[in-house]
Amino acid sequence: MFTPLATGGANTNPLTSFNYRPVGINVEMTPRVTIEGDVILDLLVENSTRSTDVNVAGQNLPSFGTRKVTTRLRLRDGESNLLAGLLREDDRTTLRGIPGILRLPVLNKLLGSNETDVRTTDIVMLLTPRIVRTQEITAGDLSPIFIGTQQNLGLNGPPPLIAAPLEPEPAAPVAQPVQPPPAAPNPAAQGPAAGAPGVSIIPPGSSPIPGTTAVAAAPAPSAPGAAPPQAGGPGTQPAPANSGATPASAGAQIVVTPPGPEFRVGGGPYTVAVSATNASRLSGLSLTVTFNPAALRVRAVQEGSFMRAGGVQATFTQMVDATTGRIDIAVVRTGDSTGVAGTGLLAALVFDAVGGGAANLSVTGTATAPGGTPASLQLTPVSAVTVR
Repeated sequence: MFTPLATGGANTNPLTSFNYRPVGINVEMTPRVTIEGDVILDLLVENSTRSTDVNVAGQNLPSFGTRKVTTRLRLRDGESNLLAGLLREDDRTTLRGIPGILRLPVLNKLLGSNETDVRTTDIVMLLTPRIVRTQEITAGDLSPIFIGTQQNLGLNGPPPLIAAPLEPEPAAPVAQPVQPPPAAPNPAAQGPAAGAPGVSIIPPGSSPIPGTTAVAAAPAPSAPGAAPPQAGGPGTQPAPANSGATPASAGAQIVVTPPGPEFRVGGGPYTVAVSATNASRLSGLSLTVTFNPAALRVRAVQEGSFMRAGGVQATFTQMVDATTGRIDIAVVRTGDSTGVAGTGLLAALVFDAVGGGAANLSVTGTATAPGGTPASLQLTPVSAVTVR
């Protein structure tokens, strides 16, 4: 930019300005701590050197040589990373002697001196991040919010697993044990009692209970005006009167479904679904999932939508022990008097494969019905998963 020496003159006087510029090796990094405890570094490394001056309009101005590189690193707390590069090689040759003789093969060694200077520089850094303070965020704060569809908006959580509910198996009929009759005396001594009308003895082996003998009593002749006997076979028990007691929850089946039988180190993440099938009147659930900490690492534990069915609020708590390889999950429907039934997703476990070996996934737990009544729970063995 040029300015005139006087008002109205020609623009011949250069106008210069100066600012400070760092020279050397400059490192700029922006750290960020993720919810999994990893440190992400946006790194800028610049190697700046002062070069020869440049003459501009009679003024010598400095120039700079710059080489820079930008990268992103993801490290664990205390994990070291070796960063190298930005090579620079300077070659300088100096000739001293009598002009004309410097080009002669032998005389240039006797009457002159030649110097060759080769200088190579490299940048090598060892970075080790340390987490001093991180954000107080849980995995639930970062979980997605499902708002339904355009026709059906709501905050009821994600849809259940895309699978048809299992049909409950019909309960097998339970045979009622019948007390065996007293030991029969000698038939010769029974007299008319052995052939009494309406009494028949079923031989052993015909009773549904092995080793017992059932007695079938024929209905007595009805008196005039009496009600006719109810239909039913021998041994029919009268239906008990309804006492008003609430039956306990039917046995729900807990299924842990990995995405495949093999995990790859460096692949993933892998989501393992924990679902309930054939549930009835389920109000509370406490599960413990164990795994091999040398092969798997927990990235997140996400809540499913099954226990929130019907718009009932549910309290979801989870605790992960990465040292022993244990995940504790507790889900309780608050203020619930009916419980939840059917099939749905309870939780989703997100794992990272960190080492080879067997995953050793297993699940244990207990369940309760409304009112705190213990409910039966069926735990399905987890299929074998291998980390390679």
